[in-house]
Amino acid sequence: MNKKTLLAIAFLSLVSLPVFAMDYPQFGGITLNKDTTAAQYIIYFFNLAVAIGAFIAVIMVIMAGVEWVTSAGNPGKVDSAKKKIVNTLFGVCVLLGCYFILDTINPELTNIKINDLNCENGIVLSVLQEKDQKVKDVCIDAGHSNITDTIISTKKWNFPEGYLLKAYAYTGANYSGTITEFNCKSGACSGSIPTDTKSIYLLVSTPGIYLYDATDFKPGTKGYPRFTSSSVDDLAKLGSFDNFTKSIDIVNPDQTKQAIQYQAVVFDSQNWKGRCAFVAQPVASTGQATNGYYTDNVTNISSIIVSKANTNQADIYKDRGYVILYSKSNCGKSSVDAAASEIKSCSIPIEAYASGQVNVSACSEFKPGDEVMSFEITGAAGLVLSTAAKDEKNAKTYCQYFSKKDLGGGTCLSIIDTSIFTVGGDTPKSYIVIPDN
Repeated sequence: MNKKTLLAIAFLSLVSLPVFAMDYPQFGGITLNKDTTAAQYIIYFFNLAVAIGAFIAVIMVIMAGVEWVTSAGNPGKVDSAKKKIVNTLFGVCVLLGCYFILDTINPELTNIKINDLNCENGIVLSVLQEKDQKVKDVCIDAGHSNITDTIISTKKWNFPEGYLLKAYAYTGANYSGTITEFNCKSGACSGSIPTDTKSIYLLVSTPGIYLYDATDFKPGTKGYPRFTSSSVDDLAKLGSFDNFTKSIDIVNPDQTKQAIQYQAVVFDSQNWKGRCAFVAQPVASTGQATNGYYTDNVTNISSIIVSKANTNQADIYKDRGYVILYSKSNCGKSSVDAAASEIKSCSIPIEAYASGQVNVSACSEFKPGDEVMSFEITGAAGLVLSTAAKDEKNAKTYCQYFSKKDLGGGTCLSIIDTSIFTVGGDTPKSYIVIPDN
């Protein structure tokens, strides 16, 4: 085995020693243990590598000197020793030269700061550590369900403006106990985390739907709101949130960058059935239903359809297909139960922006007493049919959502009077078209 291989093995062994040793030695003011941060590891091994490099350089010079002294005037050995000394010194000069060049350009480049590396998006807290009663700065950059150290003070909130929607501090572990809320919706978060805090939850501001288990957009017994930007057929899948929603908040993207507005239809049964309501604005209380878009008092929400409406006017008026309602079965095709002249239809253009629940009677072709017996979807959209008229809050209301998948690869659902709407013998009296954007 040659000298280069031996030196490589020795170098790797020295670098690996702090990782595998039971008691880590202190180096550069840092001791490695289970609480060491990633930034401290980087600094530790940087300093260790410089020290090992210097140590190897000294050993190489000594070995070359011994080779020179014992060469007995052999020109080949003398030249070899000289080259080793020159190469070693050159390597040391390169290492020092890089450091001095960086330091000359910007001293901060050679000054590694732990907080800068470790808390780009987080809350910097000063805490008294439980294990050794030492005061230390820590970074809270994600939810912490069990804080065992004692919080002394809040040094700074190191988040960009608009990054957080809210932050919650709890007096109990696992997001329980008394809650202190920090509302960051209108700007950057600030304030002091209470010193008796035992858990912290950070709610990142992401466009979509936020479900709260208390009114006025407050968390209740569930600890923190549940977020979704897609449809959910059973809210039990969303952190066991079935029948817990008491208020609904909506966060939309910056309209100057993305012309998208989130909206939803909520249902009181799983699989997008039961009583329903269209939601396009925040709802402070599902029980009061004071919002004009909220068309029914649905207090027990079990499933939700989420839609991203395109508010770009140029897209709204494009021909995107139609939803067509028919007064007879089989989507307007001749049948034994009606002559073609008796079949009434109502074509609803699929716009990019849904306007909410609309009465079937708004279709001029339908008269009082006419019923929706079948429908057709010719474009990219889903359809919610309801047995209540718009804004009619009826305990017998029944809704169901239909997607293109429910049409079996075609465009027509040929009969809906007996197979779908059987509650009290009612048939659909209103509809919500949900464009698939």
